[in-house]
Amino acid sequence: MRSVRLALLAPAAVAMIVMSGCTDGDDTTAAEPAGSSASAPATPSAPSASPTPAGLDAATRTTCAAADKDVTAALKEVASAEKIGPPAGHSAVSAQYSAGAATLYTHAFTSSDEVNAAVKDVATEMSDLADTWAKAPKKAPSKADLTAARDKLKATCAAA
Repeated sequence: MRSVRLALLAPAAVAMIVMSGCTDGDDTTAAEPAGSSASAPATPSAPSASPTPAGLDAATRTTCAAADKDVTAALKEVASAEKIGPPAGHSAVSAQYSAGAATLYTHAFTSSDEVNAAVKDVATEMSDLADTWAKAPKKAPSKADLTAARDKLKATCAAA
């Protein structure tokens, strides 16, 4: 019972911690801080991204790649937890979805509002699945909304 409560509170606590350092202003619109782009390695997609008129900045492209990698890793962990089976498996799956959502919230602060919203949508869907699994459902809940949110994130990152 105690672990279920902790699993349910984890996403909210992490989101609150992550968001506590945020400001309403956009401090990075004019130029990147000195040294930030010099230490970042060039990505293979950088040459193809430059002809796009409304392309993403390098930091946002990096965030898109990291978010996709983190979602993939979280879903692998969820699949492993699903193999445990009920009742312990329900808590394990819930915890993995919560952890995945918490990790994604760290990527939700870029210069692109569209990317931020798409990342938050995926994290929200993961949190919703965590809540559903914590209630020990009779059968596995649908992942359709998570798949749709993930597809939107991929499309947003590719389109911009």
